[in-house]
Amino acid sequence: LRYWLGLRVTGAMGSTFPWSTLTVNLIGSFLVGVCMVLIAGKASGAELWRLGLMVGLLGGFTTFSAFSSDTLGLLEAEQWFRAMVYISASILLCITAAAAGVGAARQIF
Repeated sequence: LRYWLGLRVTGAMGSTFPWSTLTVNLIGSFLVGVCMVLIAGKASGAELWRLGLMVGLLGGFTTFSAFSSDTLGLLEAEQWFRAMVYISASILLCITAAAAGVGAARQIF
């Protein structure tokens, strides 16, 4: 799924910036926020659902190693500004996406 989405995003946005990893991490962060609300307060089997969905499925979908690799590639290519934009955007946007997921799930559920 990550590979397929990465191909689609790279095809649409180009490969001069790690758009595919950023997009996957934003989607995954949003879904983690949704899962936090859906799983929170559920006594029966909540930990298994948290581990399965958030750590397993979404953890495999959004990997810090891809972020690290993309950042290192930009730094090795001496694209300092792009690397700093990518680092900043990844942190700020992914936290915002997780918060948006929490907010959306609270409104819906």
